[in-house]
Amino acid sequence: MITETATTAPQSSSPASTSAALWVLIALFVLGLASLVYGLSNKTIRPDFALFTASLLFLMGVSQAGVVFCAITRIVRAQWAKPYYRLAELSTLAFFPFAILGFLLIYFYARDDLFYWLTPSSDEHLSSWLNINWLLVRDLFGLLLFYGLSAVYVIKGLKPDMASHSKAATIDHRQIERQLYVLSPLVILAFVICNTLFAWDFAMMLTPHWHSTVFPIYFWFGNLFAGTAALIVFPALLAEGSFFGPLQIRYLGRLIHCFTLIWLYFFWAQFFVIWFGNLPHESDPLWRQMYGHYAPYYWTMMAGCFFVPFAALVFASVKGSLLSMCIISFGINLGIWINKYLMIVPVFSADDRPFDNWLDLSLSVGLLAGFLALLIWLARRLPLYSYWEINLKPEAKDYKAE
Repeated sequence: MITETATTAPQSSSPASTSAALWVLIALFVLGLASLVYGLSNKTIRPDFALFTASLLFLMGVSQAGVVFCAITRIVRAQWAKPYYRLAELSTLAFFPFAILGFLLIYFYARDDLFYWLTPSSDEHLSSWLNINWLLVRDLFGLLLFYGLSAVYVIKGLKPDMASHSKAATIDHRQIERQLYVLSPLVILAFVICNTLFAWDFAMMLTPHWHSTVFPIYFWFGNLFAGTAALIVFPALLAEGSFFGPLQIRYLGRLIHCFTLIWLYFFWAQFFVIWFGNLPHESDPLWRQMYGHYAPYYWTMMAGCFFVPFAALVFASVKGSLLSMCIISFGINLGIWINKYLMIVPVFSADDRPFDNWLDLSLSVGLLAGFLALLIWLARRLPLYSYWEINLKPEAKDYKAE
């Protein structure tokens, strides 16, 4: 039986620090926009969008995992996860505009390099699936499907807390809880569809004749892995911690420990097919990641995503320490970012250095800053906790399940 979570609203932290951070993030975002305008208007210095594409895929996956985390924990009725619900959901909505605009930016200004397989030689026949217009349609469909369902999901969960601050009619909390429970599998399915489409178009299609069908699962589970780990850091960034006690940190640490093993399983499943088959079209890009110029990136990814968290989270003292969990979370997210980078860049360049192009670096930093600024803005204007769920006691059958 899990101990009951606190039911009183926490005292808001001083807004001074978050206000200063918000203005810094806005400045970095504006700088990123200025770099984009300068790069697109300059004929001699232009961004190559490699670092930006990897950062977009990473941030999109991490933010989408927020609402998926809520859906999964609502389905299994994990009472300890309730304090994370609102923050996780807001992180998903905060990246919505950046996901759409970032994808369109890549589509219109970087498609000749990234989607080279859509312009074959004159004697090569392509199916209707391999069409530049159809690529735009299917990826936009995946994004709008996921974010549309997520918006409905989040707004429905927000209504009881928003109504408590107004003179609105009384809302049946049990009915809202049941509706969210029914919507949760649909949100998870939309997440899988959206990420599968992006895994095909932004990774698998870059390597001709790739037959590893397990790769999309490896792709979207990596996003869920990083997004779940990021939930540890978000409360610290927003200076909010009243509801995030030792219970939440410990249980989230156990979940991340489990996700570490599942990530390794999916990694090995797609790695083994390529390694055992030893087909040049599939194995050459893999060896390019593991050895030579990209080897330090590859093994940093493996250390951040598996070796360090798996060994460290064996110890209960690590799972109970917020500082230790934040460090592990940073390592996991760094590893998943490198994972996205290695999916794309080594296919085009044998010795790319990700931070040499200042325009790409400025774009990527601006993207991250804009996302965090919008998240902080939403967190300051909407209830940061799902109070009605925290205060809602589980039904009798849920107690029995515990």
